[in-house]
Amino acid sequence: MSKKIFFGNYKGGVGKTTSTFSIAANLAKSDKKVLLLDLDPQSSLSEICFKRHQQDNGVTSGFKNLKAIPPNETLNYVFDMYIRKIQTYKNIELRFNLEAMIKKCAGVRFIPTSLFYENKLGLDELSLKMDNTIEYFSILKQFIDCIDDKYDYDYIFIDCPPTSNVITQGAFLMSDFYIIPTIVDGMSTSGVLHYIDRVSETYKKYCIDDENSLFHKHLFGEKPRLMGIFYTLIRAQVEYSSVKSTLLSELADTDSEDSIYVFNNFVNNYIDIARNIEQGQLSTARDADYKELTDEFLHRLSQM
Repeated sequence: MSKKIFFGNYKGGVGKTTSTFSIAANLAKSDKKVLLLDLDPQSSLSEICFKRHQQDNGVTSGFKNLKAIPPNETLNYVFDMYIRKIQTYKNIELRFNLEAMIKKCAGVRFIPTSLFYENKLGLDELSLKMDNTIEYFSILKQFIDCIDDKYDYDYIFIDCPPTSNVITQGAFLMSDFYIIPTIVDGMSTSGVLHYIDRVSETYKKYCIDDENSLFHKHLFGEKPRLMGIFYTLIRAQVEYSSVKSTLLSELADTDSEDSIYVFNNFVNNYIDIARNIEQGQLSTARDADYKELTDEFLHRLSQM
């Protein structure tokens, strides 16, 4: 079974999507099989992967841009079909053409999310059609189970948006681990603590306190464990020791059941990282940051 790991932070602009792609691509260099799922309605990870997919496949990719991908080859389609099943066609079994959905780039696989799905139904609009019930929370779990039944991925990385909706909470419930990339400032420190609390509260609400918690826990498994927090966008000329010290102190005082780990490695704020990632490329000049972070990721995971 693959290890399901989501990357999240309620603060935008912290390098979450860049980190998801870069760590996955570095894992692929070590012959790890990684699948990327993009839950962000803005589809940034999908755009990055699609650009790299085009570079890898040229005209044989068959699509000029992300907008041209058929609706039934997107993650939007998966949620749309499950919503229709739950609301209207409860007894009909759903099957998806995974071979067509799963695309390859930079040695990893990905399933795109589209801003241009039918009637412009992005994941945010689709989430508004869902209730806070297990039927909807379990959509992502059911779909990933189908993938696990057919493929042998080592990891499934889920890029979560900086929002809390039914789709995101479904990722909270069914994942094995999660990681929080963050920049180093006072507001981000508070945001990290809030995010940890939110993940724990979501699991507690449905898998511990609910009258059907025994069934829900059977469905989703144990609470996702926090792999750790790592710093991004570090500027060489800025002094961070005070903010880092505050973060470590507040993390030590939190009531989280998790042992909170802060990665030793971090990602510097090099402009070529962002520019290359936008084109689906790893930063050749500064790839060492993510290579070292990936090595620590594997070491950390081996200890959990």
